[in-house]
Amino acid sequence: MKRTKSCRICRYYEPDENFCAVAPNYIGKAHLCADFELGIELDEEEEPIDLKTFTYEQFSKAYLEKLLSPYGKVETERTLTIPPSPDIDLWFAPKVSELPQELGLLARLAKTRVLLEPYHHPVTPDEITVSLMKLLEVRGEFHRAADREEDSAGLNVPRLWILGSSISEETLEGFGAKASPEEETGIYVMAPAFKTGLVAIDELPNSNETLWLRLLGRGKVRHQAILELVALPAHHSLRLVSLELFYNLLSSLEALPEKDDEDRLLIELLRSYQVEDS
Repeated sequence: MKRTKSCRICRYYEPDENFCAVAPNYIGKAHLCADFELGIELDEEEEPIDLKTFTYEQFSKAYLEKLLSPYGKVETERTLTIPPSPDIDLWFAPKVSELPQELGLLARLAKTRVLLEPYHHPVTPDEITVSLMKLLEVRGEFHRAADREEDSAGLNVPRLWILGSSISEETLEGFGAKASPEEETGIYVMAPAFKTGLVAIDELPNSNETLWLRLLGRGKVRHQAILELVALPAHHSLRLVSLELFYNLLSSLEALPEKDDEDRLLIELLRSYQVEDS
């Protein structure tokens, strides 16, 4: 990864120009910061990619995009305006007043503008912190746009939902997240001002309402959800879409150089249904 050029004093990042945009006398691009000194470009070692995590998380984003795209605008890996902020995993803005009931819990989570951050592994405090930083940056974008348009009354900032295969009690307590009294077991919310909720997928009850989120779980939770998915009527639109994505995941898992028992069990399960569907 190559660092972008920046002012060593104020740390403003601008990858395309050698200037500092926060100088007191800044007008257009004509003036430099009085203390401007160009940061040095350094080639840094790329962090190795965890292929397994990448494979599962790409599946999660493709799956959510496929389910939600008929009902609104979906952006995966949406870039934030202030680099080097990490990209949003999935952004959804509904274009319908109400999502179909067959999406169950997912429809309720995505009824307004929302950031969705899926994690195949147990969510860590650091990952929650990064997700919150993304939300705060998006809220900043909304507030700046409202200021430009002088329309703060119509401000409708999005919510953040973090979807984890599991979330430890210690992690939940660390962020002050409480079980939502209005939702199923496994749904936690932070203080209202944060507009943030967390879904512990392994705690969700087995029901049609939670099926489409339990398919993003792992181990026994995902196995049970796949059995329920296959048991749906053959003409069910979401059944077909979901199985196609799982068969794509199967191809990716088969190509992994290293597999654990969980991967092998999932591969075996998906192969059996792929043969039946062919």
